[in-house]
Amino acid sequence: MTLQLTSHFVAFIDILGFSEMVRHDCEAVDGPKYLELLHNAHLRATQIFGKNLDAGLIQFSDSIVFSRSFDLKELASFLAAIASWQQSLIQDGLLCRGGVTFGKHFVKDRFMFSKGLIDAYYLESTQARYPRIVVSENLLELASPVVNIGDLNLLREEDGLAFIDYLSVNNAEDEKALASSIEKLILKSARANAAVQEKMRWLARYSDFRLGSKLAGASFKSA
Repeated sequence: MTLQLTSHFVAFIDILGFSEMVRHDCEAVDGPKYLELLHNAHLRATQIFGKNLDAGLIQFSDSIVFSRSFDLKELASFLAAIASWQQSLIQDGLLCRGGVTFGKHFVKDRFMFSKGLIDAYYLESTQARYPRIVVSENLLELASPVVNIGDLNLLREEDGLAFIDYLSVNNAEDEKALASSIEKLILKSARANAAVQEKMRWLARYSDFRLGSKLAGASFKSA
């Protein structure tokens, strides 16, 4: 049987702070703290994407690859599944960033060969920057004649990038729960380095915009 490359949607996602979590658990004398948390996150991803037999999921180290056969009519559900998983991560005190695009893709027997993965990784490593999953402009331009872009649950930021609006929820109870989880994340990182603080300030502004929280605070204060 000749192996074939076919077009897929591909998402490449990194769990933020993964290296520190691994270091903590490997050096802890009182047992692992994050192992079960991260394993449960993987199981939830399997449940969310396992509902679709055409979807693929591979996790290695701190990176996760979601893929699905290319069909623009299914793009909204693919992005919605990723958003659902992102919400579940936040509730467990975890954040991620990544990129979503499309391209030729092949995976079988734990072997992956994918232009889509390379392009999605490029988005994650060079553009995502904050706890967000950026969607490629090429994919949105290709989808626009077929899909109402307004139905894709995306936000476009001042830097021009579109990302999955994972804090979009339908009721006040969910808004309150997400805002509380984000506040705990921000408080927990109060003594973290500048790179982490930058990500948390972005998350606070996003939460204030989408959930009506008041986490960002004033931009300036007296020294």
